[in-house]
Amino acid sequence: MNKKIVLLFAVASSAFFSAQSIEGTITDKSHQPSADTEILLTKENLKFSSITDEKGKFKIQLKEDGKYVIQIIKDGITTNTENITIKGDLFKNIEIKEETTLTEQKIEGVTMTAKKKLFERKVDRLVFNVENSVASQGIDAVEALAKTPMVRATDDAISIAGKSNVAIMVNDRLLNLSGQEMINYLKTLRSDDISKIEVITTPPAKYEAEGKSGLINIVLKKNTSLGWNGSLQTSGSYYWNRPAVSTRSGASFNYQGKKLSITTNLSLGDNFWEQKSYNYLKGKGNSDYWNTDSKSSNNYRYKGGNLKGEYKINDKNLVGVNYNYSYSNPIEQAKNLTQRQNNNIQQDFYSDSDNRNIRKVHNATAFYDVKLDTLGSKLSLSANLMLNDANAKNLYNTITDITTSSFVNPISQYKIYSGQADLEKNFSKIKTESGVKFTSIKNDSYFNFFDIENGQNIRNTARSNDFFYNEQNYAAYASTSFKISEKWDAKAGLRYEYTNLEGISVNDNITTNIKYGKFFPTAYLSYKANDNNTFSVNYSRRISRPYFGNLNPFKYIISEFEYSTGNPYLLPTFSDNLEFGYVLKNNFNITAYYNYNKDNSDRIQIVDGLEKYSIVKNFYNEDQAGINISYNYNKLKWLESNIFVNGFYAKSKSYDPQAVAAPAGYGANFNLDNNFFLNKEKTFTLMLGLWSNIPNRSGNTYFYGNFSAYSGVKLNLMQKNLMINLYVNDLLNTNRSKGTEYYPNYNVEYYYKGITRNVYLSVTYKFGNNDVKGATKQVKFEESSRAGGGS
Repeated sequence: MNKKIVLLFAVASSAFFSAQSIEGTITDKSHQPSADTEILLTKENLKFSSITDEKGKFKIQLKEDGKYVIQIIKDGITTNTENITIKGDLFKNIEIKEETTLTEQKIEGVTMTAKKKLFERKVDRLVFNVENSVASQGIDAVEALAKTPMVRATDDAISIAGKSNVAIMVNDRLLNLSGQEMINYLKTLRSDDISKIEVITTPPAKYEAEGKSGLINIVLKKNTSLGWNGSLQTSGSYYWNRPAVSTRSGASFNYQGKKLSITTNLSLGDNFWEQKSYNYLKGKGNSDYWNTDSKSSNNYRYKGGNLKGEYKINDKNLVGVNYNYSYSNPIEQAKNLTQRQNNNIQQDFYSDSDNRNIRKVHNATAFYDVKLDTLGSKLSLSANLMLNDANAKNLYNTITDITTSSFVNPISQYKIYSGQADLEKNFSKIKTESGVKFTSIKNDSYFNFFDIENGQNIRNTARSNDFFYNEQNYAAYASTSFKISEKWDAKAGLRYEYTNLEGISVNDNITTNIKYGKFFPTAYLSYKANDNNTFSVNYSRRISRPYFGNLNPFKYIISEFEYSTGNPYLLPTFSDNLEFGYVLKNNFNITAYYNYNKDNSDRIQIVDGLEKYSIVKNFYNEDQAGINISYNYNKLKWLESNIFVNGFYAKSKSYDPQAVAAPAGYGANFNLDNNFFLNKEKTFTLMLGLWSNIPNRSGNTYFYGNFSAYSGVKLNLMQKNLMINLYVNDLLNTNRSKGTEYYPNYNVEYYYKGITRNVYLSVTYKFGNNDVKGATKQVKFEESSRAGGGS
């Protein structure tokens, strides 16, 4: 027994005393520690690797002495290569040289993880490398966006730093979708197929000047092999103490051949929504009031599909088509109880509505790309078509001493055509972009109003109306980006847009003609002090054109005494945006910003005798300055956290006597997203997070604070081919909307509370070759977002 112990000790001692290792510190040219840098040692068939810590330190244990080749790899780029001889333990400090070649290596029997940057500050955008975030794997694109710095994404909306109506692109091409159709499509994309998400708060001249909220570009991973794959998805939400359940199902198929690529998606769903609200108007200096309590429900039923195809004619020529179709037929019902007093005359009345809507949307695009040289120069030609056919059948009842009933049949048919040419011409140190675009928009709307008498529909010509809208947009742009020095990058551009529009309201005998042309400059400058510190400053001018529905002067009936209407004289909003950005160690981002918005519009409420109506008007200018901070914490193997804070100061000034600006003041948004990895492989994850807003002000509205928390689990099984997500939204049932609107003679307090607390389960199964991405190119079609509806 003693001999065995002695022998075992001798073997262990021999292994210990003959152990070899190499350790040291990696620094950059500024002699600063280089974190997350890979060190690779190779000797014949032996390969050993390590990643530096935040202090740039590393240590690698070796099996034997000898001659090795050591390589230093930073962000996938080999910077240093040299031959070394190791005998025993070796201490070696290394300074990173110039970047040389991209390293792609397959090491048989050895698993290597090269940890790249999580955040990157480019000259005109912030990049979130999704593929480097463990917490962002095994989920859909909407959930991946929710983990992106400065972005808040839910099943209802997507916003950047508190600004809604964000445009979404895939591979630098805008999606021809909006609203629920957009969310449904993004849910068909897997985060495992996403390489990175780019947040563009001040879009360059290449993109439409439309929208003051910025752009989000989802970049998919490139096809790495031929073949096909498919996926099946299903999900459902159970609402707390409600008899309704929302469901969604979908399927996708991708094929990649040597020349032909095809991607198709199908989805259908049945979403249930219920809401309680109130709208209390109280007069100033008198006893007038108009108080309404409401309860509404919505059963949003939809189905849709997408087909994309690309054909590679040769190495220089690519053609493709993209077609989207969506069909929805929601049922909307509401019950309202109103108590009002005007000039000491008090009256109560009850109203209800039952609306059946059908909406069909067709989007078609075609493109042709030509590579012009080996520097990446390219000519892109594209054409777009969007057709929308909406037809509603709405019933309204108003009950006082008598019952008044009406039937309304609004029909909206719009067509959007556009064509554009984009040229990218690259030189050794300068990259240029230029292009032209033409867009034609035609919207024909018919508002058919009927009084119901003795069960018969009798057309009311006084309340019926037809509205015809035509708009032409012409645009041209040019921009250039160049490297001033090793650390300085710059980009500048100028876009010109000319708009000619005409709106005709037949019954009201109103014809509106508006023509305007505007320049939209953009400028960017970035400074990379070293690998850990990047600074940037940028400026852009933007425009927000009105939604079609907000231009339509139809009177949409709520009750016999209430309606909402559009405004054919509505003007666009212009904004000037200035930003200063700083990224520290590739995971801590700070952005300070200022924007000035001129001729902002919003819907305001007006009492006119015994009637109350709402209308969208341009009525205020706004200054806003703030700072947002985002941080990704991944120092622990079992935890990845994303934190985002946005604080700002806003000051509005009303120039319309019908609305009073809210007092200037501060506001803030906060997001916290935690992922706890419960096993070593990180395939079993506990999720816990919350978001909140403190009170803030904009226009004539004071918004109360709000917050919501969620928790759940995520499972990636069968080599990540089977994904299961189960979580509870709005754990404490606190999510609601509340605010106060200010007017000269009265104030209005409003409140909305939906069924936000629910249990959500989703299951996705993917089969086939996971490296196949199918057709990925999208075509820009920014105008489609304006058809999404009113505010």
